[in-house]
Amino acid sequence: MNDTRSDLYIGVMSGTSHDGIDAALIEFHGSTLRLVATAYSPFTHELRTKLLKFNRTDTPCLLDEVLPAGREFSAAVANTVQSLLSGTELQPDSITAIGCHGHTLRHQPDGEYGYSYQLIDGAALAVSSNIPVVCDFRSADIALGGTGAPLAPAFHQFLFHSPDENRVILNIGGISNITLLGAAKDTIRGFDTGPGNLLMDFWMERHFGQRYDNLGNIARQGTVNKALLQQLLTHPFFSTPPPKSTGREAFNGTWLLEQGVSDFDRHDIMATLVELTATTVATAISWSELTPGTILVCGGGSHNNYLIDRIAALATPWKLETTAVLGLDADWVEAAAFAWLAQQRWQQQPGNLPNVTGARRDAILGAVYLP
Repeated sequence: MNDTRSDLYIGVMSGTSHDGIDAALIEFHGSTLRLVATAYSPFTHELRTKLLKFNRTDTPCLLDEVLPAGREFSAAVANTVQSLLSGTELQPDSITAIGCHGHTLRHQPDGEYGYSYQLIDGAALAVSSNIPVVCDFRSADIALGGTGAPLAPAFHQFLFHSPDENRVILNIGGISNITLLGAAKDTIRGFDTGPGNLLMDFWMERHFGQRYDNLGNIARQGTVNKALLQQLLTHPFFSTPPPKSTGREAFNGTWLLEQGVSDFDRHDIMATLVELTATTVATAISWSELTPGTILVCGGGSHNNYLIDRIAALATPWKLETTAVLGLDADWVEAAAFAWLAQQRWQQQPGNLPNVTGARRDAILGAVYLP
């Protein structure tokens, strides 16, 4: 799919935090990129409720509910793309392609018939936006025996690798994941570390009536329940060696309540959940045995000052920064990653790293839908 149009791509991401849709307009120049414009659209209450319901593994989902929701979600993405372009002088035909991850409903890559399902109607989005769409990024990697996640490490390698120091890219969304970028390129690894914001957000909404803990101020008022923390750390995911990935199937409000957390002070639970995320991140980084360098944080969790303080304390002597110090705002790294993955697909280049996902070989990722 060689194309003479400019290297402008739109990356669209909707993560496990279930807050809304991020869209980033990215201009690529060889080995560099420029963030041209961004847009964010919060989910309507109705759509967010549907997505949360579909993510529950204890509630069956009817196809007659899920499939129309895919069209509804795709329309919301199209509106976000339109809003993004309206802030520029660009027309749809200036954009090479949209890379849209879709909204993950199930991620079960293990077993003979592993799968990962993201809610998105690529054809509908292509027609409504009048821009080619690349989506379904995970299936090819899973077909090759990989976990289909995380996919961002290849992008992190492209943008953030340094031959002069070891770096860790830490993305804290609903789930936390890390990319271990050794100065020697053959030491690159990446995997999910466990819960990021999703358990904290669940507890905040249930007990404080807020979507998230602004700056970590609520958690900072609590005291870590060490016995409960050790209980949470017995989840088998934490002792599973990489490559590995996880999601709401494993870590969700139902699982948290099953741990007896309602018996304790609500502030203490928040402090303990912060410590769970910080501990599992620090443990994963120490597993790498890399000589400490810089941890570059991105994602919504980068705004939780208390969480960042705890990670910094547990990961000493690693230095903590956000990706902004290298020129890409921490809020837009994931969306930019899917713009890059769309470019890789358009240029028929691999988008996965087999040593990260466990796939048998490199793969060109994504399905293309034309307007």
